[in-house]
Amino acid sequence: GLFGTLVVQPRRPLLTTDALAVVHSYGGKSTINGRVGRDTAPARPGTRVRIRVVNTNNGSLRAWVTGATYRLVAVDGYDLNRPDEIADRSVLVTAGGRADLELTVPASGARVELGGVVLVLGTDPPQAATQAPPALDLLTYGKPAALPFDPDQADRRFRYAIGRRPGFINGRPGMWWSINGKLFPNVPMYVVSEGDVVRMTIKNRSYATHPMHLHGHHAGVLSRNGVKATGSPWWVDSL
Repeated sequence: GLFGTLVVQPRRPLLTTDALAVVHSYGGKSTINGRVGRDTAPARPGTRVRIRVVNTNNGSLRAWVTGATYRLVAVDGYDLNRPDEIADRSVLVTAGGRADLELTVPASGARVELGGVVLVLGTDPPQAATQAPPALDLLTYGKPAALPFDPDQADRRFRYAIGRRPGFINGRPGMWWSINGKLFPNVPMYVVSEGDVVRMTIKNRSYATHPMHLHGHHAGVLSRNGVKATGSPWWVDSL
């Protein structure tokens, strides 16, 4: 297959230097920007760098920084509102997800750790993390801001439960993915009209991590496991 990285710049130029961190596995080898193990981005001390992490694999990864504090400034192409400094947390980047990290490069350099591969900024600092710190909770990260619609006045409400169950598909027995307990082709269709505000409750009963992703759209995360979002609006297309 073929894939590439497209960066859409804002109308007002960012006061940062861009660095790409594209993670992909080839034949069981994890690479960053096409290089096995590690890559280097030249950056002078004092430079503000925006690292655009892209996870092109079908499983999630953890991203974090050693040698400097950082901020998570965007998720899936959407800027977060007034993000805080992060020192002891990692960012979960879903399958197909993107995350923009921003930091000021110290004199000793910094490392962006990406689940087995590393992007070195400037000089490689002496410290290297052996395992990822706890994941940052985006429900509470950043400062709240108004949404462009009222989710409590949704035009349509749906429930979407994924799971796995035994059955037959095209005459073949197996343990198959299900939606609301139904197997293909008898799965539900969610019909909407242009302009609808749609509120969907997603449950995962499969006992496996599964990315939920919208094609061509973003969704705002309102709550997780009954806990409401109180931080920056959290827009995703891969959750």
